[in-house]
Amino acid sequence: MTTLLIFGAGGHGRVVADAALLAAHWPRVVASDRDPARCAGELLAGVALVPPAEAVRAATAIHVAIGNAASREREVAALAGRLVSVSHPAATVSAYAQLGAGCFVAAQAVIAPYARLGISVIVNHGAVVDHDVTVGDFSHIAPLVALAGGVQVGRRVLVGSGASVLPGVRIADDVVVGAGAVVADHLSEPGVYAGVPARRLK
Repeated sequence: MTTLLIFGAGGHGRVVADAALLAAHWPRVVASDRDPARCAGELLAGVALVPPAEAVRAATAIHVAIGNAASREREVAALAGRLVSVSHPAATVSAYAQLGAGCFVAAQAVIAPYARLGISVIVNHGAVVDHDVTVGDFSHIAPLVALAGGVQVGRRVLVGSGASVLPGVRIADDVVVGAGAVVADHLSEPGVYAGVPARRLK
């Protein structure tokens, strides 16, 4: 029997488990976490929480469902080899888009043709990743973000809820874009950016 392990028993883990159950690609879905206190009971109804060693042994597919980029990157390195992407059935993913291993695409998100997502990228509820956009490994595109055509997003970037990134803009690795920001120019240095237009805060 194919078993999907959702690794990460927090809120994001519940969102991924919900999408996995609705997608119905895996006959069995279980969850686990490094925190022993989170490894009992159920993550969602029908998704048992089990200790990590037992879960990893049983899993034929693994999805790391941790919102924090550094933690997600660390767990992907530890659990590599069986990573799978999970897309909610209510997401729209073009047949011409490319998703790296371990991506998550939430309900109402749109991934347009020739968009390319790296390893373990999160595209959250209602976000739009337009044509020819590149999103680097372990980045998180938060709810209702709009990445316009040709945008290039680096690794471990967080684009906050409701932010907009204008066509062709490049965002460096390890950038945080604040909620509601409008990114009109390249962000070439790591840091936190916010405002309309987005400016570096620190």
